[in-house]
Amino acid sequence: MHNDKNCGPRQMHGCMPFNPRDIAKMKQMAHQFMGGFMGDYIHHNMEDLGSEYLITVPLPGRTKEDVTVSLINKHLNIKANKPKVPEHEKVTEEPKKQGFPFMFKGFRFIDVNMDVPLPADADENKITSKMTNGLLRVIIGKKPAKPIDITDEPNN
Repeated sequence: MHNDKNCGPRQMHGCMPFNPRDIAKMKQMAHQFMGGFMGDYIHHNMEDLGSEYLITVPLPGRTKEDVTVSLINKHLNIKANKPKVPEHEKVTEEPKKQGFPFMFKGFRFIDVNMDVPLPADADENKITSKMTNGLLRVIIGKKPAKPIDITDEPNN
């Protein structure tokens, strides 16, 4: 049992290695740190619709002219330039010295160059894409499975 007088039910943060009020700040720092590893990756959805697949990629602020989709070695390569920042959101060249500019930052305007691996049964000859209101949708047909006969092997 811990005998620290700060570990009572009302002073629970005394038992923790950090102040709970700093959790949000640490979470943002971790998100920014991991963003460096993730690079230009954008979260996307892949749905199996039965006879085809639907890949949905949110690309806010972009139009179809800003986006290219290519097929490279059974991967969709999606490239999109960073959109122009609207006039009221211009960022100054001088970085802020303290604190974070946002309370929560759900997405970033970044250049995108990502690869999405295709499922084994994707038909590379049946791919279409559509861009509507900053949402890229790629539809990929499926190839039927090729059945393989099983023969009986005589017992020895």
